[in-house]
Amino acid sequence: MYYYIFDLKKCKKKSLVTDIKNYLSFLGISGEFTYPSTAYNTKELVELGLSKKYNTIVGVGGDEVANDIAGVLCGKNEAMGLIPVEPSEDLASLIGTRNWKEACDNLRSRRIAEMKIGRTANGGAFMTTLNLDLKVPTAVTVEFKDYIIQAKIKELVISNYHVNQSKIADDYLDVTLQSVNEDSSAIAKISSFLGLNSTKAKDFSLFRARSLRLFTSSQIPLLSNDHQIAKTPQLIESSDDNLRLIVGKRTSLATSGPDQTVDQK
Repeated sequence: MYYYIFDLKKCKKKSLVTDIKNYLSFLGISGEFTYPSTAYNTKELVELGLSKKYNTIVGVGGDEVANDIAGVLCGKNEAMGLIPVEPSEDLASLIGTRNWKEACDNLRSRRIAEMKIGRTANGGAFMTTLNLDLKVPTAVTVEFKDYIIQAKIKELVISNYHVNQSKIADDYLDVTLQSVNEDSSAIAKISSFLGLNSTKAKDFSLFRARSLRLFTSSQIPLLSNDHQIAKTPQLIESSDDNLRLIVGKRTSLATSGPDQTVDQK
């Protein structure tokens, strides 16, 4: 049996919750149903499920519940599943569907993919992208392992997984900066001079790194699909360990075939 965590901010309609529960029962993969509250947040519910020896923790919702579960399960043997309700395009692509019924069918098939996730020093986690929540062009400092970039930017996106971006390695993050001056090539010149692993298109510069430190003159939120994960200043890095994720046939992740693990509950 499975341990399900419903994000009621996404599952607003009681009828949808009932439909999902009934379909899971029809598939024979019903289990314990839980809901974040003032007593237990999502991360605490995951820990509770693990203490009860469940080996499949399933989020029902979007990116917020997915990130919270992934942050706890990364590096553990237990598998994570997701029944998507209003997921981002990236998250839907990651699991191979945005249809909740199809996702339930995938849970039953238990096709497993292993992936790295993004982490922040304050304990946050993100499976897909992290955005600096900029209201106006802002001066930032991005500190990589061997070099520092300083620029005034309109946008900064840190991608662990992006539907339109190919990573050079599983444990690298893609850092995209959009400079204020579209004609400026300062970042590109710095990158060329230092021989950095970067590319540039128009006013966008792309850097690839396993970790980075991000600084701004005042605290600015870091968002994953509109949900705050952390604030600057912040250390952001790729996880050392893998997350075991249940996916569908249309995922872009490499899969190892159906998981043979049998639930003990």
